[in-house]
Amino acid sequence: MSRIIRTTLQCLSLALACAASAHAAPQTTRPPMLDFASCAKPQYPHADVQAAHEGTVKLGFLVDENGKVKDSKVMASSGFTTLDEAARSALAQCSFRPALKNGKAVREWAKVQYVWTLR
Repeated sequence: MSRIIRTTLQCLSLALACAASAHAAPQTTRPPMLDFASCAKPQYPHADVQAAHEGTVKLGFLVDENGKVKDSKVMASSGFTTLDEAARSALAQCSFRPALKNGKAVREWAKVQYVWTLR
């Protein structure tokens, strides 16, 4: 077999292997989703209402395969610790739709933003 044909066949084999692995690549993961109907809305802390505090807190929740929160954290503060904690603790009681990867429920962090406003 000539060197050119051998090289062409090797390249073709590599291209087919790459195409096969791309076809078998994992499907896009559906991120976990918070079910707001499953829990009570966070209560505005009285002192924050009186001080007219408002802000947006970004939270992370580790959601297991059954939609239960296993861990939580404040990723970006609203600027007020009491508002951050009120949102984190209330939303940690919510149910989530778990993330899906290849059609299977998996453990994954969910990102949730909660806006505190007095309007």
